[in-house]
Amino acid sequence: METTQATNLPATIRTPRPVGNLTDRGIANVFLLPTFLLLVAINVFPLVWSLYLSFCSYNGTSSHPAVWVGGANYTTLLADPAVNERFWLTARFTLFAVGAQMLIGFGLALLLNRTFRIKGMVTTLLLLPMMLSPVVVGLFWRFMFEPSKGLVNYLLQTAHLQDPANPVNWLNDRTYALYALVITDTWMWSPFVMLIALAGLSAVPPHLYEAAEVDRASGWFKFRHITIPMIAPLLMVALLFRTMDCFKLFDLIYVLTKGGPGRTTETVSYNLYNRAFSFHDTGQACALAYIILLIIIGLANLYIKLLARIRGEGINDDTPLLGDLPERLAHVPILGWLLESPARIVGVLAALTLWPYALGTLPWLAAHVLPLLILVAGLVVVVKLPQRGRTLLAYVTIALTLGLYLLPIFWIGATSVKSPQDINALTPKFAFAPTLENYDSLIYQRQGNSSDGKVTGLTSFPGQLGNSLFIGGLSTILAVALGTMAAYALARFPIKGKGDLLFFILSTRMLPAIAVVIPIFLMFQKLGLLGTHLGLILLYTVFNLSFSTYLMKGFFDEIPHEYDDAALLDGYSRFAAFRKVSLPQATTGMAATAVFCFITAWNEFAFAQILAPAQPLTAPPSIIARTGSGGVDWGPIAAGTLLYLIPAAIFTFLMRKHLLRGVTFGAIKR
Repeated sequence: METTQATNLPATIRTPRPVGNLTDRGIANVFLLPTFLLLVAINVFPLVWSLYLSFCSYNGTSSHPAVWVGGANYTTLLADPAVNERFWLTARFTLFAVGAQMLIGFGLALLLNRTFRIKGMVTTLLLLPMMLSPVVVGLFWRFMFEPSKGLVNYLLQTAHLQDPANPVNWLNDRTYALYALVITDTWMWSPFVMLIALAGLSAVPPHLYEAAEVDRASGWFKFRHITIPMIAPLLMVALLFRTMDCFKLFDLIYVLTKGGPGRTTETVSYNLYNRAFSFHDTGQACALAYIILLIIIGLANLYIKLLARIRGEGINDDTPLLGDLPERLAHVPILGWLLESPARIVGVLAALTLWPYALGTLPWLAAHVLPLLILVAGLVVVVKLPQRGRTLLAYVTIALTLGLYLLPIFWIGATSVKSPQDINALTPKFAFAPTLENYDSLIYQRQGNSSDGKVTGLTSFPGQLGNSLFIGGLSTILAVALGTMAAYALARFPIKGKGDLLFFILSTRMLPAIAVVIPIFLMFQKLGLLGTHLGLILLYTVFNLSFSTYLMKGFFDEIPHEYDDAALLDGYSRFAAFRKVSLPQATTGMAATAVFCFITAWNEFAFAQILAPAQPLTAPPSIIARTGSGGVDWGPIAAGTLLYLIPAAIFTFLMRKHLLRGVTFGAIKR
């Protein structure tokens, strides 16, 4: 009798329970409709309009209507060798940047996956680069890459790695420009991968390592059979988002190289921008945008299928994840032999790296294998060291890495309190007399524009900084609130086409933003939303909705539905169960989601620049506005950058405890 009751209990619990006049289905509609309608209004309309324009000959600056040309735009683009070159260049940049970010981020996570007193502070400091706007990062790295007075060449020359008589012109040399772009993007986004990987490492059950210790397993065995399989799902999530973002990269290139020298850094997204805004060929620009979208969707599907396999879907429980790889490759003698021991991997990489020295040259292959060799050799050394030696080495490496990552931020801060003479000195100055005149000129208007003139009022920057805080904060609250409701509905209620709906929500993040800026501009112009707080709040809310919904659904999937069922049995309504049971348990996830959403809205540049044609409404465009044909006023730019960094850093520091737990929550088992 008890068995019968237990069997029938779930059916009883899951019968629709009304809330007033609302059933479960009605609540699901209420929770989903705001997200769905906002995405349709702000995203789908521009997407459909852009799709129509991709089949037309149309100039966005002309009063002439669009002329239907069918698939001519697509045919022209696919047959253009220059477009193919841009795609290959984008693939190279994505491979180098994402590969470096995954290796560095994962390495940092391994170093930080230990308990020490200032771990939270160190982690927060390492996250500072990703809190800066990409355009601000690009602008200041442009200053540091300057051949004569830049910090990068100065440090290389001090370390005797560069001839002072022949300094590298990083941004104007076809050989180095792409690598300068990769270095900048890697510095900014490796902490994102570090955070994701650290979340995975902190969630690995300790008893797995304890059991391996009992069996006297080596460090390499534990790393290969426990660590890698357990954090692989999170690494795939990081890989997915970083690949999509690198493929759509625009802001950093716009400020750092503008696609030059020549077209050596003109990725496909920047080529799209040139077609739309330099050549005013809106039809071809929209067609190129949809080609990019199809490629990103293909990559995303590939990653999602691989992620599903890594998570164990479709794999027998008795098959260890990645554990049977050597057996599968046993029939391939070279690969099977290579994977049996890390020493063999290091030996082969060493041979590939060192053979060019015998010939007196260092070709492209060796130059790219050498960093991988150093990384693998370092991992092997760390694994073979005793525990005390590994701990000491980890602390030394953390200190050196922290210094390296904070050096550009220190240089921004130092530049903000330097006089113009010290800033423009041919040799970078570390010892100087500090001054606050850059902050003064950034904040105060003075009579006669003189530093000692009478203060006549405030500049526009304090108001723009306040606008950024208001717009970023309110859009974050809306995105997290709406995303949480939509995620709960998708996780708890049977909805037809749930998978397709979730993919639709995620796909709104895939199209390059620059591709829909013209339809959004025209739509906002008709609605009177150009240059308004409401326009940017709506836009930023929609941009973050896909991310917040996708992330929060993972959190709700990990909260057992039995908790809601028990609340329903106790007489709670479905809405009360959501508010009093599920929502409190998802608070940590909401905090983590809020950090990412706030940083995205806080740092957005392209739409803030284009949708406020009269005067920048937020801080990032106003900082960039200080660059002009007459030169760059680096002092006020550095002061504005530092002031702009403070709110995001404080917010992240306050949320640091929730951030790691929130990223971990639901990510391993999901």
